[in-house]
Amino acid sequence: MDNIVGRLQSYFSPHQFDVIIGSLLGDARLECRSIGFKHPITARFRVHHGEKQKDYVFWKYEILKDFVLKEPKESVWENPKRSLHEVSWYFHTKSLREFGMLHHLFYSDGVKILPENIFNLLTPRAIAVWFMDDGSNNGENLTISTHSFSYDEQTCIADFFKNRYGITPTVVKDRTKFKLAISRHDYARFLDIVRPFVIPSMNYKIVYPRNDLSPSATELENVMLSSSS
Repeated sequence: MDNIVGRLQSYFSPHQFDVIIGSLLGDARLECRSIGFKHPITARFRVHHGEKQKDYVFWKYEILKDFVLKEPKESVWENPKRSLHEVSWYFHTKSLREFGMLHHLFYSDGVKILPENIFNLLTPRAIAVWFMDDGSNNGENLTISTHSFSYDEQTCIADFFKNRYGITPTVVKDRTKFKLAISRHDYARFLDIVRPFVIPSMNYKIVYPRNDLSPSATELENVMLSSSS
């Protein structure tokens, strides 16, 4: 892995590499475009977030646009399960050998895995991108939606935070899968790590009460609070 990582770190800038690593731990995916004897020769990196994260998509695009042919596009579809008109934004990179190398690290038999020695690559900025992708904040504790990783992999993640930062996440059951929870005791310490790298449009992930409500929603919430008091 060290040889692969060294080549990748010489190809991507530190900022680009942090965004890629943090995103792959989160919502991004790699799509194979050609397969070699043992692993993909090339792959492309795909970013896809909802309408609310449109600015976040464009932020990632600006950092990675050296590898992208087209600006982010809007996707509109009907969600029959929720009877909603869904809007999202996405872009993908060109198919590159370097992304094929990353696919070899992050996937096994088509399933995303936690790469060996990934923690050597987890800078505070990469953690912040991961949290912007998958984190949530209820004012008392934090969670990271690590559902795609196995229980043992999530235990390794929890050990990393404990050993590196003195933070002790808990692997908690969430329906049929698991996710990481960070308690009130470590709440401020974790936010201190990611706060310098969280972009303005994603600031609602690190403040509470949330600041991403529309004026009408805020007014409604205030009415409900006053009526209940």
